[in-house]
Amino acid sequence: MLLKLLNDFAESRNLLDDLAFSPKAVRWIISLDVDGNLIGAGPRETIGEKNRGKEYSAPQTSRVKNAGGVAEFLADNLTGLFGLDTDPEKDKENTQKRRERDANNQAKCMDFWRQIVKAFDATQCPALHALLRYHEKTQIPPPFLRWGVAAEQKPNEKPAWWLTTAVGTETKLGLDNFSFEVEGFDGLLLNDETQLRPYWRRVYQKEIDDRDTTAKRGTCLITGDTDVPIAATHSEKIKGVPNTQSFGAAIVSFDKPAFTSYGFDQSQNAPSSTKAATAYCNALNYLLKQDDHYLRIGQTSVCFWAKETRQASTLIAKMFNRPDPASIRGFLAAPWAGIDRELVKRDRFYSVTLSGNAGRIVVRHWLHITLEQAMENFQRWFKDLEVTPYGDPSVYDNGKRKTKDKDSMPPLALFRLACSTVRDPKDLQSETLTQLYRAALEGASLSSMLLKPMLYRLQVDLPKHGLSVLANPSRFALMRLIVNRNRKDDVPMIEPQIFETSDPAYNCGRLLAIFDSLQRSAHGAGFDGATVSERYFGSASTTPNTAFSLLWKLHTHHLKKLRQQGEKGKAAANKIKNTITETVALFQPENPGEAPQFPRHFNLVEQGRFALGFYQQMAVRKAAIDEYVRRKKAGEIQPEDIDDELELTANHESSQL
Repeated sequence: MLLKLLNDFAESRNLLDDLAFSPKAVRWIISLDVDGNLIGAGPRETIGEKNRGKEYSAPQTSRVKNAGGVAEFLADNLTGLFGLDTDPEKDKENTQKRRERDANNQAKCMDFWRQIVKAFDATQCPALHALLRYHEKTQIPPPFLRWGVAAEQKPNEKPAWWLTTAVGTETKLGLDNFSFEVEGFDGLLLNDETQLRPYWRRVYQKEIDDRDTTAKRGTCLITGDTDVPIAATHSEKIKGVPNTQSFGAAIVSFDKPAFTSYGFDQSQNAPSSTKAATAYCNALNYLLKQDDHYLRIGQTSVCFWAKETRQASTLIAKMFNRPDPASIRGFLAAPWAGIDRELVKRDRFYSVTLSGNAGRIVVRHWLHITLEQAMENFQRWFKDLEVTPYGDPSVYDNGKRKTKDKDSMPPLALFRLACSTVRDPKDLQSETLTQLYRAALEGASLSSMLLKPMLYRLQVDLPKHGLSVLANPSRFALMRLIVNRNRKDDVPMIEPQIFETSDPAYNCGRLLAIFDSLQRSAHGAGFDGATVSERYFGSASTTPNTAFSLLWKLHTHHLKKLRQQGEKGKAAANKIKNTITETVALFQPENPGEAPQFPRHFNLVEQGRFALGFYQQMAVRKAAIDEYVRRKKAGEIQPEDIDDELELTANHESSQL
């Protein structure tokens, strides 16, 4: 099904119209005069992403490269152009391997120049004559290349290829590609539509015809077509999946006898026509390069598309990467804006989650549902993530810029939500991303076990960073979604804002936040010790009965200390005491007439509810203090509006929170 839909996608997007060429990064351009002499001190550099050079539509061969010795036409690396090994010291101690490696390099170089000779014979293009003259004159290695260390050697530096550029500077080579331009010839040779590109289309088509003529014929499992040439191997590689090789990897491959059956060899075990094999690989390569169809999160790639509604994937990609408040509001209010509703009802949405394992690609998850259902699930995703911000609400606006930096993304971006489950983004597991993605588009529940690392990080970060850990709502938004989607029928939903409930875990979290605020008010701005939340959050969220027996005694001490601060202190203490009384009244006794008891322990989901109660109570207090300070600075506080508790605590806490 997956390969069939990828094949259909390639045909619907016209991805098979010009297979003789494919995008290729070329970093170095060798400039020649008509006699094949190098112009300048060395090649000139093109500007592209991550020092890979500019991407061009370059000729590609359909010949199998697995065995080596096959070069591309007009653009290749230093092995193709000069027969040089990218690492001449590799296998230096193994004579046999070294000899085979050298022979392979020479075969590739000969293949590159053989193609130039053949093209010149067919086209008589004078620019190719200049290339052949250059090949005859050039010594190996050419003067602008040298193997060694940097001019100013660094400690423990390993040797590498260094290149002198056209302007005389020296730079270290990576896996760079080279191509040519000739004086008097209009542009790069690989862009020439008058002779060279039409010539290469004919060569490529002949390669395809020869391959299909010699291929076994059979029934294609992808398209269902009969008596079609079957691909012996799926030679087109899929590039861009994390943890795969630079030249790509295969999603269908058989290279060991143990993987074959009934005498079928290699990909004959899962017969696919040569055309269909090329189509699905091109479709995936296309999806993996489109920001509107692709997400890379950690070591996982997700490709998605709608069969007919092209705007849908653009919208979903935007909402995963840059979900700012305005776009979320717009999406929740009118998810079908600009999209034909009738088309959405009958359209299908597909996505595939991929990860790499060297030369092979692992399909982690495959989704195909109606587009309407996907969008409804996506709406529910954002509703379940809604949570009141702690402090400045503009934190949700972060992410106007298109960036891959975690801290510059909006809090509800998928990557940032995933990062809230780990200490470092490099620790992200593919399974976590898959779960988040499924929760967003399938409406699935996330495993409650994800709460464990999140709560652990909160317990570690709270004493270390104080209340600033509450300023990032990603952790609590995801926590709310996990808790609500794992709740039992008799347990209330956690609302986005603070609310009254008889849920003991939620109310214990609120009570700890109130005790924490009381302690801060009692000690004043000069307090620099650990607060009750920093010291007891872990024990209060797991064994509340034990922790709150101590916290209850502490809070009476803090109330007494607050009352000693004059009339304002007494008023503040009375107000906080009333808040504590109201919160405690929400606890329900096990039996009528008995005093309520704190539970002996909380399970993992209850610990999540505890954390959310703590967070929401803190957010309410922070908002009240910020608003009071704002009104006070603006001169909007009248004598009758003075709040003794906020008046006292604003001065203390505004400098601490």
